Amino acid sequence: MAICRCVIFLALCVAISFAQARPALAGGKPNIIVVGADSDPASVRHDSRVHARAASALSDQLHEAGFDVFDAVNLLPQQASRARRTDREIVIAARQAKRPPLDIGVIFSTYTKSRENDYGIWLGARVAGRMLNVRTGQLLATFELTSPKLRRAPSACTRPCLMEIIGREAQILARDMGAALAEKLIWVSDPGPASPRKAQPPIASVTNGYALVLDGFTPEDITGIEEYLVVFRDYTRHRPVRVGGRHHEFWYESRASSGRLYRNLKKMLAHMGVRGRIDFAGNVFTIAKISQRAQRGFEKGDW
Repeated sequence: MAICRCVIFLALCVAISFAQARPALAGGKPNIIVVGADSDPASVRHDSRVHARAASALSDQLHEAGFDVFDAVNLLPQQASRARRTDREIVIAARQAKRPPLDIGVIFSTYTKSRENDYGIWLGARVAGRMLNVRTGQLLATFELTSPKLRRAPSACTRPCLMEIIGREAQILARDMGAALAEKLIWVSDPGPASPRKAQPPIASVTNGYALVLDGFTPEDITGIEEYLVVFRDYTRHRPVRVGGRHHEFWYESRASSGRLYRNLKKMLAHMGVRGRIDFAGNVFTIAKISQRAQRGFEKGDW
């Protein structure tokens, strides 16, 4: 069985279609979302237990490889969480996500296989999909993995029993698929030579993601603010999400707690000599600059 699984894994690695050019991803390590598409009537619905086990196994493999994987339930709008959803619907929703901004989408479907004869019921699964750059639509990989052989269900196996067998098979396939996709992502996100390397293990402490919304600040103010953001203790990385004349938004990652970051932001404003109001809700810091009206004086004789 071990040899069989190894052969399947190698076959999957060969079957994945790699893009010829290494795509550029903002911020180095990409933000990833793993989400199920089930517009095909033959596919398993994304809200089923079978599909959920496959999604968890795939996400776990990418997470163990050191990548940041975000929950689709909290990021996709309600219209993308209905019983059946299309690839196009998922991609549009992923592009609109800002907190955090998403880079890579792993969109997959789960299928069941069954055969019944005089000897019993035989079950299997298939997992297929694609990985793409959410922002550009560039295809990074396509994948498909099928059970090498159908498994015979025990006699008198009821529906919950059948679903358990199929769910376990889908979970095994998704885990193998996730390991292969992690190798592809290492190659995609590594700015160095194309030779593969092992991903860095995740940092022991939890990295928190915050949305920083800055209102009323000039571009010169923002330049100064960014200099403070990168020197805060436990800083990990940050990236702009929206840039305007007086409105700026950043996605900010740090191992600091929200309380520490709040104190650091207050000290930052004080050191900059800027009056401002800081509001915090969920994982969003809104910093509004309190500006004073400019004084326009006139020299004697102007009139």
